[in-house]
Amino acid sequence: MGAASSPFFGRRQAFLTATIIALVLCCQCGCVATKYKLAKKDTPPVQPINIAFPPSPPLQATLVALISYGGPGSWKRKALWDEYVVAFENHGERPLTIDSATLTDSAGTPYAAVSDPWALEKQSKKLEKQYRDRGEAFMRAAGPGVLIVGVGAATVSAAAGSTVFVSAGMVGAAVATIVVLPVYYASVLGINHHNKKAVTTEFKRRRLPLPLTLAPGETRTGSLFYPMVRSPGSLTLYWSNETGSATAILPLEFLHALHVPAALVDHASK
Repeated sequence: MGAASSPFFGRRQAFLTATIIALVLCCQCGCVATKYKLAKKDTPPVQPINIAFPPSPPLQATLVALISYGGPGSWKRKALWDEYVVAFENHGERPLTIDSATLTDSAGTPYAAVSDPWALEKQSKKLEKQYRDRGEAFMRAAGPGVLIVGVGAATVSAAAGSTVFVSAGMVGAAVATIVVLPVYYASVLGINHHNKKAVTTEFKRRRLPLPLTLAPGETRTGSLFYPMVRSPGSLTLYWSNETGSATAILPLEFLHALHVPAALVDHASK
């Protein structure tokens, strides 16, 4: 009996075949979850806009930047949220507390800043569906009309239209060494867990927790995370100190095209 027909060779061939099938199928189906991946290293850096809120002494607030889906400064792939980077300064002689911050859409519907990335993504998906059900066109990227934000290039999966051919012999070999699949999937689960933890850690590091107290002369910079609100209307800060409470409101007309498809923006401008 030749070496090519030996039991050892048969088992080795079956093992290799099953491994290849596992790898191909998992790549095809995206077993390593994209929603847990950080952005690619070639993502353009954040583009500061530094737009000041109208004065609300002693608080001075500034919208430093907006980081949107796939745009400059994005640090997570397919992030289903908008990250409003803000700076708060206390120019007074007493402590003040920023109690909350609300984003409103063009209809005046308020949205609170969210502290959990995965709950936030679910909220964005639900909101996206509501827009579409109402016949309001929606795009996840910022949109070409949001010139001060900029948009990264869309990513298209090369594997989307590919086909995997599996012969009867390959299936038999895969069944013979099915133990390979649990080992591979265990590795994938480990990668997903690690990536999810990395996203959660970075989200918490960037997020400004509210309420937030500023000492006299103190400045804090960080991010407020909101669902993907189409054509936002304003960003409102509610703050207080020992003498009372007040608001600081930033109109967001310059973001009227946020998440609005380019065709609609062009039509509205004519």
